[in-house]
Amino acid sequence: MFRPRAVAGLGAFLGALVSTLAPAPAAAQRGPDSVEVRSIEFEGNESFPDAQLRTAIVAAPTRCASSALLPVCWFGGALDRQFFDPRIFAADSFRIRLFYYQRGFREARVELDSVRRGTGIDVRFDIAEGRPVLVDSIRYEGLEQVPARLLRNLPLRVGAPLSEPQFEATRDTLRVRLQDRGYYHADVLANYEILSGSPYSARVEYLAMPGPLTRFGAVEVLGARRVDTAVVRRMLAFRPGDPYSRQAVLQSQRNLFGLEIFRHAEVAPLATGTDSVIPVRVQVNEGDLHRFRFGLGISTAEFLNAEGRWTSRNFMGGARRLEVRGRVANLVAQSLGGVRPPFERCTDIYCDLSGSLNVDFAQPRFLGAGNTFGAGAFLERVTVPQVYVRTSGGAYTSLSRTLGRGTVATLGYRPELTRLESAEEVFCVNFTACEAEEIGVLRERHRLAPFSLGFARERANSLLAPTRGHALRLEAELAGGFSGSEFSYFRLLGEAVRYGEPFRGVVLATRLRPGWARALGAPGDNLGLHPQKRFFAGGPNSVRGFAQYRLGPKLLTVDAARVLARPDSLGGAGCTPQEINAGKCDLAQLAARHPDQLDARPVGGAVLIEGNVEVRVPLLVDRVRGALFVDFGQVWRTPGEVRLSGIAWSPGIGVRYFSPIGPIRVDLGYNAQGAERLSVLTTEVCDASQDPCGPIEVGQTYQQLANRTTLRLQPAVAWDPYDSFTDRLQIHFSIGQAF
Repeated sequence: MFRPRAVAGLGAFLGALVSTLAPAPAAAQRGPDSVEVRSIEFEGNESFPDAQLRTAIVAAPTRCASSALLPVCWFGGALDRQFFDPRIFAADSFRIRLFYYQRGFREARVELDSVRRGTGIDVRFDIAEGRPVLVDSIRYEGLEQVPARLLRNLPLRVGAPLSEPQFEATRDTLRVRLQDRGYYHADVLANYEILSGSPYSARVEYLAMPGPLTRFGAVEVLGARRVDTAVVRRMLAFRPGDPYSRQAVLQSQRNLFGLEIFRHAEVAPLATGTDSVIPVRVQVNEGDLHRFRFGLGISTAEFLNAEGRWTSRNFMGGARRLEVRGRVANLVAQSLGGVRPPFERCTDIYCDLSGSLNVDFAQPRFLGAGNTFGAGAFLERVTVPQVYVRTSGGAYTSLSRTLGRGTVATLGYRPELTRLESAEEVFCVNFTACEAEEIGVLRERHRLAPFSLGFARERANSLLAPTRGHALRLEAELAGGFSGSEFSYFRLLGEAVRYGEPFRGVVLATRLRPGWARALGAPGDNLGLHPQKRFFAGGPNSVRGFAQYRLGPKLLTVDAARVLARPDSLGGAGCTPQEINAGKCDLAQLAARHPDQLDARPVGGAVLIEGNVEVRVPLLVDRVRGALFVDFGQVWRTPGEVRLSGIAWSPGIGVRYFSPIGPIRVDLGYNAQGAERLSVLTTEVCDASQDPCGPIEVGQTYQQLANRTTLRLQPAVAWDPYDSFTDRLQIHFSIGQAF
């Protein structure tokens, strides 16, 4: 006969006894003969870690009052001192026995041991776990009418210790699963008994009482004034007459919040008795339907920047969203670039204004409650420091599907016309196009039109300062003649981020970001991998020991007429004009003696790996946190060049101030990379004594030289521009967390 009970009788009795007799969980007070508790340890606990057992006891050792005061605590101040109270530790021994008993170890014994050293005491709980009671069998009744998958992956399993928390969790899980399958009034009774003649085996039984199969009834919407109630109804994940589902109720609330129209949204079933029809009340509170925002920012890479956006959250009704946003960067770059550290050096067009103008439209519930259709147009001018300046314009369409809490998949198409300026180095190395005519062709406007498929799962507990959770992102792009693109390629970029709080107030944040790209088709069939789609690394949100995009494949550039042809005694390379034009100028001595004469220019690559490990700790001042980090990463031009030994490492420290506009961040990274072997790109030279500039003949000497427009690669050299420890420090100033 089934004998229902919520918990085992002895377990409930022990729990009540502890709560009645044990002293209140307050810190022991100091008396005339008080002994300070220096440490608490556990011995013999093989089944459960120390951290889990510490949650079962009240006593604690002397520790720092706050992680924000760690520097003070190191010198003996700001300590939360705890003193030995035999009553508390005796009760904790009992609590540990109860902890084990509830998890199947009914013979567990706990003895208290302590060693006194001067005015302090070290306490140890010696645990003999004993033999656990194992689950011999689990029987389910009343579930004949539901699918067998209802019983998959339940917390309590045959062969495991008889854990009362898992015993209860299994009952709750069964009840929730029944409710998700239309049985709103479902209940589950549970029982276990120790087998006679076998005190270490238990038989577990669950009796399900599903009740009548229920369906959603009429839906009442309250609180919608400017937003049509039809919009609210369309966002519900169920319709009247659908089988009741608890998940559908929760998903409906998420859909309503996702519109960003409502300050509050609640979907509440209104069930009474054993009704088979469950009416639903939807209560919403509307927010602002129009919003304008403007902000200023500053960073070492983009100097002063500004952004403004206007949003209509109910454009033409139906909860459609229209947003117009504009952004300007590189403000005051002409005066700050290269003159006011820590801002990065910029020259020529890299100091000019850049920015973007975007118009975005979104239609929720497009062919389904979880779908959103998006479309938009954009104009932008983007500066990639010392690499290229990109001017582009185009449009996009997308279809997003919500797959669950915080999980979205997106299919998109983004055609654009794009043009690159000042990218001769990238063209010459990556496309073997060093002639002026070839570079001219690559500089023209080209069509990029990739199809993209993205997946994102955001499970962090905060947007600006997450302490727990994770995020997963994956984006794939495919372009070719079939999509209207002049460049055929496949590109894949992923990112995995995790946040944890190993100690109170201390956050451990980790990130891994791999990428891979490949030009499609045979050489000559297309233009290859566009520089815009190549990977670059380094910067405030990447490997912080490097300036923006300075990690990875690079070229050295140098003025041929002014430096290469100058005698080495005057700080030049001492090369003849014939050696320069033939690409045979030896620059080893110049790179060793005067590395500052060579300017490094990133060219990007097809393979990327980036990673970050960051410990975020509170500091003495409120709203200020510190960070210790180790970044690593590398970019390789082709998959065949990938070598894990080439990964660069960058330790560093940082400070974040949590302002109303977000975390203002200052990071100081250390570049531990040694000398790099890099090719040198120059121009050819010509005889400046003639007009126009004359050719260079074999065997002739020339007194006046000028640079031509034709590029020429010289032999690679070992290049290391860092003379001291301080030269290897890279400072970054920006707004927002690194990741």
